[in-house]
Amino acid sequence: MTASYRIIDYSLRPAKFAERKMLSEIFSRLKVFASLESYRYIGFGSIWFSDCILFHKALGVEDVISIEKEQAHKARFEFNKPYKGIRLMMGSAADVLPGLDWAHRSIVWLDYDDPLNPGILDDVRTVATRATSGTVLAVSVQAEGLVDKRPHLEEPLEITSAQGFRDCFGDARTPQDLEPAGLRGWSLSKTSRRIIRDEIDAGLHSVNAGRNPGQVLRFNQISAFEYADGAKMTTIVGVFVDHGQNGHFEAAGFRTLPFFRDGDEALRVKVPMLTPREMRHLDRSLPCHDSGQLDLGPIPEADGKHYAKLYRYLPNFASFEQ
Repeated sequence: MTASYRIIDYSLRPAKFAERKMLSEIFSRLKVFASLESYRYIGFGSIWFSDCILFHKALGVEDVISIEKEQAHKARFEFNKPYKGIRLMMGSAADVLPGLDWAHRSIVWLDYDDPLNPGILDDVRTVATRATSGTVLAVSVQAEGLVDKRPHLEEPLEITSAQGFRDCFGDARTPQDLEPAGLRGWSLSKTSRRIIRDEIDAGLHSVNAGRNPGQVLRFNQISAFEYADGAKMTTIVGVFVDHGQNGHFEAAGFRTLPFFRDGDEALRVKVPMLTPREMRHLDRSLPCHDSGQLDLGPIPEADGKHYAKLYRYLPNFASFEQ
């Protein structure tokens, strides 16, 4: 398979850019648990290192680990590393994550290009069973369709039924109420997040059995995103919090974020097609908490309202002259 960084310039995906900025705002509120400078970032920086650069500049995180599985391209990754504080660790997430020191509070973004698969869930469980209170986990997967790639198959099979899902993922990971409709379209986005959340909860259940009540960890979901810069993608993000630090979570003000989502629904990130002049016109009405106060001029109402919700996170190059 061609390395994704050779196909996609991640810096030119406007919805991804917006998601990254919103994640950065979430991560900035972790300071109630510890200083942001003391956190470690773990992600898949790719050749562009866009997330590594943003979180270092915006949050002051200096300990950055970029996991890269493209062993043959190590020299190019090393050449493109923007800061000496970034540690390049070659191998898959399955190779690298178990060997890390999880006593550190961490910001973890498992940002996969692939659709959900059992290996991704194994990585999620690795983090869930090792994370300390105050560690945040974001998981992104493609939501175009699920594929069974088990080695014994002559060729990959599209998963379109609950039985097909069960054959690939196993009984324990298959929701009892899974329907074919949940495996296609944007419904797959919700299904993927639900299964990731179930995997986190299952991992926590196993480790909490040996803890006293004050140390029991929960995964508090903070947000969920959906977008399509090309392929449909979805992300779930939350923080691990032990019982004794529930007050820290509430003090962080996550619930006040305009994109706070702690249930099944996600924020659909749609980049409105507006000209620079139209954006400047809308900016003169912002911020406003009542969309009725927004001076739209000739701008379509839906585009104007969506811009008002996301303007702080959109890149300048997300819109084009008509």
